[in-house]
Amino acid sequence: MSALILHHYWQSPFAHKIRLALGLIGASWTSVEIPRIPPKPFLIPLTAGYRRTPVLQHGADVFCDTQNIARAIGELTDDYRLIPRSKSGQILTFTDWIDGTVFNLAVRVILTSAMDKAPPEFIRDRAGLYFGSKWTPDGLKDQLSGVILQLGAHLKSIDRGLSGSGGFATRALSYADISIACIAWFIRGRWEHGPIFLKQFPNIERIEREVHEQTIECYDNLTGEAALAIARDSLSRSSKGAQSRIGCSVHEGMRVSIKPQAETSDPSVIGQLRYLDDVRVSIDHNAPEVGHVVVHLPIAGYQIQPCE
Repeated sequence: MSALILHHYWQSPFAHKIRLALGLIGASWTSVEIPRIPPKPFLIPLTAGYRRTPVLQHGADVFCDTQNIARAIGELTDDYRLIPRSKSGQILTFTDWIDGTVFNLAVRVILTSAMDKAPPEFIRDRAGLYFGSKWTPDGLKDQLSGVILQLGAHLKSIDRGLSGSGGFATRALSYADISIACIAWFIRGRWEHGPIFLKQFPNIERIEREVHEQTIECYDNLTGEAALAIARDSLSRSSKGAQSRIGCSVHEGMRVSIKPQAETSDPSVIGQLRYLDDVRVSIDHNAPEVGHVVVHLPIAGYQIQPCE
């Protein structure tokens, strides 16, 4: 069994993205399937309340958020082909834009188009995550045409940034190309007009095809209970220490709350600050089901504040 344990469900676009990342470098992993919507009884004890998908577990270290997981894969496998060090800034900036601006437009198109077909509880849950508390079905439907136009404009920019061969930032395929392939996969599979819509972007379709062709899936299955037991029987390998920041009052050992910056229904993740650098924040978390674990999140896109 691989030490890399992915908590996910198969339909999740962000989980698909991490599966592609693992497959592109040929890394083996262990699959723990979780529910699409709460409750998630074998995930929340591990993550201190973080509920999104996917989550990567390595013993008692728990990595949340896709960008953060992609960086962690390189660190844990010592394989930096996904995010070569010489291109890391370019790749992570580009993929952060896709995960935010472009994906939010795509999910708006897909959820709005599925409003009268998908289970109501699923629409309510995802709309709360992506649109906040003030969304209405009529409001989303009224804006649909304009959202499709915005999505097409962004995809056209990506398509023009690609050539007939190689990847977006590097000659070999990288995490940037996985992000392109994943957004295309999501649009193609979840929106009835997706396949026709994507024909406008031949270079994006090429990247989507090549990423999936070069991906090798190598995984075992594990139950959620067994994953919690692995966390309980393991010790974190993560560093301690919080680098001081101008105007920032948080410090190691302080109880902090971490939540996405955007308006969303996500609960706060709460724990003792263990580590803080330029890009990652880590907290100590204890729960009866897992004992002591360390939960790692990115700083960008998240509000970190004292809650003592």
